Amino acid sequence: MTDQFRPYSGIRILDTTHDLGRYATRLFADLGAEVIRIEPPGGLPDRARDTAAKPGGAEAFAFFNASKQSLVLDLTGNEGRARLADLAREAQIVVMERGGPLVEADIAWLRGLNPTSIIAFISPYGLGGPLEAAPASDLTLQAAGGIAWMTGRGDEPPLRLPGGQSAMITSVYAGAAIAVSLFDAETHGKGHILDISAQEAIAHSLQNAIQVWDLERRVSHRAGEGTRDASENIYPCLDGHVFLASPPTTGVSWKSLLAWMRELNHPSAVPFSDEKWLSRPYRSTPAARAEFQPIFEAFAKDFTRKELVDNALKRRIVMAPVARVRDVLDDEQLVWRDYFVPMGEGGARFPGAPYRLSEPVWAVTPAPALGQHNSKL
Repeated sequence: MTDQFRPYSGIRILDTTHDLGRYATRLFADLGAEVIRIEPPGGLPDRARDTAAKPGGAEAFAFFNASKQSLVLDLTGNEGRARLADLAREAQIVVMERGGPLVEADIAWLRGLNPTSIIAFISPYGLGGPLEAAPASDLTLQAAGGIAWMTGRGDEPPLRLPGGQSAMITSVYAGAAIAVSLFDAETHGKGHILDISAQEAIAHSLQNAIQVWDLERRVSHRAGEGTRDASENIYPCLDGHVFLASPPTTGVSWKSLLAWMRELNHPSAVPFSDEKWLSRPYRSTPAARAEFQPIFEAFAKDFTRKELVDNALKRRIVMAPVARVRDVLDDEQLVWRDYFVPMGEGGARFPGAPYRLSEPVWAVTPAPALGQHNSKL
């Protein structure tokens, strides 16, 4: 690792991922690693799947595979295997995924070519277990890993998180495991074989749900015990929605909210002046939540999100706007941070690096065309 601002400069990664691991390899590419997609003739599965005529498909492929290179090798023949062997001898990391051109049986072969390398195999349920070959999707992995069970309201069915979160979570855990293993390999000259299960990665991401079972033998439930206070919810306003959390125990938030309503002589101030709203036990009941909602909505409906939030900030009321996709792209804080960066043709913008160092660390290059780097590698 030669450059403090591109710490993985000089690191070569052979990448045969196409779903669960491709964000992990993208993170290394952003930090200077030479990431080479080893693709069979026709490409890895994500090339056809993402670039098909569907909303957002091409953009997803561009995001996950930016700053990588593409090398087409026919690994069913001796010539392709020999070329891959040459690359593997010089690569510090090889990342494989179930359903790609490299299979579990290739792990030992790769290990023999470069005993000091990191070989990571990513799959839905890990190697060797009863579900090793079981089919999987983002929905089934979120369910099997428990994140769907923890998502949604307590009195409603579990929910799948949007945006392919099983792949994102798996990639983050895979990236961390690979980085730690690489550090150890560089320190001690000893390689590692990593068996990375998406289900295990998802289960490990469930906040303290695992610890709750270990310590209390209690299965955590989505929304925990529900909102702790009648005010904690999302409410409609004139041009969208806001989130409010205004229990009497949170500083001056409740007093300020009530004072604001009284200043405006708003009718909602009358029912909220009842002393029962100072009772924490009452405010935690379903009846209180059902009563609170229409009273606050009657107040919020005449204000825009900006008006509500600006007043809340001045009055120290805990409130935030609920953002739509367009709002996120134009968010003042994210714009100031240059969070969204142009990537490729067409002016599309994508989230940048999920970190900030003291100097700019990378320039994004477009996702590679199939076999674009065959003549260079």
